[in-house]
Amino acid sequence: MQFERIETDRLKGERICNEHWKLLLEMTSNLEVMATLGGTLSKEKVKAKMKYNCEQWENYGHGQWIFCDKETEVFVGRGGIRRVVVNNRKEVELGYALMPEFWGKGLAVEIGEKALSIAFDEFFYPSVVAYTLVTNKKSERVMQKIGFVFEKNIMHADIPHILYRYQNPNFS
Repeated sequence: MQFERIETDRLKGERICNEHWKLLLEMTSNLEVMATLGGTLSKEKVKAKMKYNCEQWENYGHGQWIFCDKETEVFVGRGGIRRVVVNNRKEVELGYALMPEFWGKGLAVEIGEKALSIAFDEFFYPSVVAYTLVTNKKSERVMQKIGFVFEKNIMHADIPHILYRYQNPNFS
């Protein structure tokens, strides 16, 4: 598959697979990261998320990638596109999460722009959504920098979120 490995200016991404278990466990155990995502996860929930992410690749030919710094090979985070149900509607979601030491460096924007180009140019999705906790202003700012437009407030996982959408400019 041509999208199993991707690159941005500063990052290289690799399709999430079972070998990334320890990296995802590290991320989902990090209190700073998970405060932005609704709380830390048990090992069982991390395994379920790993399975879900692997199924995205098998079912749709895309999903999330694990990203590392090109120069240092240090784990930066995860991100990509996946099919989800949000607010009782089938959607394609842009998701991203970075380790705290990489916040504020524009890397989430790099990941988002690369994933959007794949969503629109290769899979021809009409739009992509992104959502975050109403309190996560940094993630909301990332969405805005990429070009997403606020759509509405929603409840997701019984927690208030904001939903943004990016319309494919080439979709007719």
